[in-house]
Parts: sequence; structure tokens; C-alpha cells
Amino acid sequence: MRSITVRPFRLYCLLSIALGLLLTTQAHAYEDTLQNARQMLEQGDANAAYASMKAVEVDRSGEPEFDYWLGVFALRAGDVSHALIALDRVLIAAPEHAGARMERVAALLQLDQRRAAEEEIERLEALSPPPEAQAAIRRFKEVIKQRRGEDNDPQHNLSVGVALGYDSNPQRYSRDIELDPLPPSLRDVVDQLIDSGALEPDGPNQLDDITFASRSSLYHRLQANYRGRYPIDERSRWLLDATAQTQRYTQDSAEEIDLTLLQLAPAYQRELSNGHTWTLQPNVLQGWGGANQDPLLTRWGLSGHYAYTVGTDSQLTWQLRAQRNDFDNALSDYDAGRLGVELTTPLTHVNVRWQARVGKEWARGTGNQQRAGGDLNHWQVGMGLDVPIGNRQLIRGDVGYRERNYQDDVNNITSRYQPTAREEQIWEARLSWLYQLNRHWLVETSANYEQRDATIEFYDSTRLQTQVGVRYLF
Repeated sequence: MRSITVRPFRLYCLLSIALGLLLTTQAHAYEDTLQNARQMLEQGDANAAYASMKAVEVDRSGEPEFDYWLGVFALRAGDVSHALIALDRVLIAAPEHAGARMERVAALLQLDQRRAAEEEIERLEALSPPPEAQAAIRRFKEVIKQRRGEDNDPQHNLSVGVALGYDSNPQRYSRDIELDPLPPSLRDVVDQLIDSGALEPDGPNQLDDITFASRSSLYHRLQANYRGRYPIDERSRWLLDATAQTQRYTQDSAEEIDLTLLQLAPAYQRELSNGHTWTLQPNVLQGWGGANQDPLLTRWGLSGHYAYTVGTDSQLTWQLRAQRNDFDNALSDYDAGRLGVELTTPLTHVNVRWQARVGKEWARGTGNQQRAGGDLNHWQVGMGLDVPIGNRQLIRGDVGYRERNYQDDVNNITSRYQPTAREEQIWEARLSWLYQLNRHWLVETSANYEQRDATIEFYDSTRLQTQVGVRYLF
């Protein structure tokens, strides 16, 4: 057979032709994809248009024209985060791309980031846009002005609700557990008195073992809440949050857990020139508990919040809080401080929340004149998901983990009068479903699970709460 020899120059030409044909084919395929996507958008199917462009993003990402149209379709389909990412890629390559900046203003307004949208409008105006673009800019400015005007009007939100629920372990006891109310040394004396006949074997009940038993119960809850917003000027406002709540258990064994709360929390909030927001909020809470609703707790607190946007549309909030807690039983009094951070990130079909907190409680008093365990160090991490279903439904899920470490050994009935370090690890999970029937009625169902593992057996527990409730929104 005769061999075929291809000279280097001819080989180069053949490769160039092949590569050119390949690129031309890809270019035609992209043009077809773009044309089909625009047709689908004109027909009202923004999701399909966005999906078709997103399918070729790996191959075309970084090309200003493609990224621009990808941002347009993503915005029309409701994926604001992806739209901003694509539009940012356009502006990195072509800072004077007026169309990309215009779409970016629309995306920022969807996130209600008005200050960032105004900055983008200023950059647009510096590009001397044509009359059509100037008309769109005027509409954006009117939207911003309207929203600011709404913010400057007082807002009042009042709701009342009732809920019925089931609690598997209101007392948070581990299980049926018997504990001797007397320390070993005193128990030996009592046994000697019984043996000598000075005491009857079946004497006073307080000398017998005490049984702590978890007992499930149904409960009902009534709640009223008011939230007010009172603007001072364009960037600052007064806030007011007031809550009244009462909860009653149906089983006698859980009456000691019955609770009534009143809380008042005014606040001052200000938006800084860079779009960051800080809030200062004092609060006072009064609680009554037990079957007779005796005074239980008075709490005074002061908290500060500092919130700002990170990335394209995530919200980061720092929290600092101080509390003074005065109980009816002075041995339980303590002061507390806490530092926390929370990050909220909206994704395509879900909002994700991450949080972390560290805190400390300082028991008041000394020795036997303070709560068992003394001071407390604790920390907590958690995450949550908010999944909207249409415009009226929301599924919300949260999981969290906490550790609580008391600084002094516990030496009482709960530790069987043996000095023991009290440390707790707590897992929590909550799932709820909210359905707004109309502008006035809101239905909410939820389930909570808690598992507590402690170094002292008495504090081990599992608890399940389920409830269904309805609220009327005025």
C-alpha cells in the first residue's frame, strides 16, 4: 500500500480549517440557543428561557454578550443572585455596558437594596444614556422614592392567635427516676432511728425516695403581638414590639409549667450612609408561673444589632445582648451576656440561615446562696431553611446544637449528693408550615424535637412538641 505523507504546512492548514468549522458550528449553536431563549421569553416562559441559557453557561461564561443575556433571563425567572453574578462578569469585562448596569439596578431593587441601586444609577447617568434609558432611569428613581415614602409612613401590625398542642415532656425529666431527698450521712442517721424504733418505717413522706416522672400533656396557648414602626426621618425610626402570651397544660402533673408572659421592647434603628443598619433595643419581660400564676421572673435587657449586605444579596447581622434576670426565688438570679452572628443567603428556591452564638451567665450570690452549678458558659450553632411554596405558603426548618457547661460542681439531690460537674449537649430540630389563607388569616403547624445529654443523669431528656395554630392579622 502506498503511504500518504502530509507536509507540516498542509497539516497546519487542515487543523485550522477543522477548528474554524468547529467554532463556526458552536457559534451557530449559541445563536440558535439565544434566539430560542428570546422567543420563549416573549411567549412568557422565562423559566424555560433561563434553563436553556444556563445549560451552556460552562462553555460561554466570560463572554460579555452571553453573560448579559444570561443575567436578563435569570432576572426574569426570579433567580436574582445568579443574575447579579452574570451581570457582574459583564461589567468586569466591559465597565461601560449600560444594559448590564440597567439590569443590575432592577435586580438590586428586587432585593430592596436601594442605596446600592442609587449608586448604580449614578454610574449609568455618567455614561450619557440615550432617551429610552433615561426614561427607565426615571422610573427606577420613582420606585425608590415611593418605597422611601412608604417607609416614612407609620406602620402598625397587630395579630392575635390561638394554638393547641401536645408536649411529651413538659418538665424535661429524663424518665421515671427515684432520688433520695436526704444526703447519705443524714440517711444513715434516719436508718438508725428507724432501727431503734424511734421512727416508724413508713413515716413522713418527705423521708421517702422522690420519684420524678415525665408525663405528657396537651396544652393551649393564647398570644397577642403588636409591632409598630415610627419614622423619624429618611434614615432613622423608632420601633416597638409588645407581646402578651399565656400557656396552660391540661394535666395536673404539668400545672407547674403553666406560664404567662408580658414583654415590651422599644428600639431605635438607623441606616448609615453605606447602607449598613444598626439597632439599639432595650426590653423588659415579666413572667408568672405555676397553677396559681405566682410571680416568676422579671427580666431587663439591652441588645444591639448591626446588619449589612455581603456578596450580592446575603445579609450578615451581628448581635450583642446583656440581661438581668430576677426570679421570685433569689437563688436562681443571674446576669447574662451574649454575642451572636447570623448570615441569611437567598438562593434560587430557598433562603438559608446560618447562626452562631456564644454567651455567659453569671450567677448572683456565693456558695450556697446561689444557683446550683454557679456561672455558666454556653455556645450554639445552627442553620435553617425557608422554602416558599407559591405566594401563600412557607416551609421552615431549623436544626441546632448547644453546649452548656456550669463552672461549679453540683452537689444536691439531682447529683445524688455527689459533687459532679454539670455539662449538657443539646440537639434541637424544628419543622413548621405556614399557610396564609388571605390577608387576615394565617395557619401555622409545627413540630419541635429536643434531645439533652447531660453528665448528671437527672438532666437527660427527650422532648417532642407538636402544635397547630391560627392567627388573625389586623
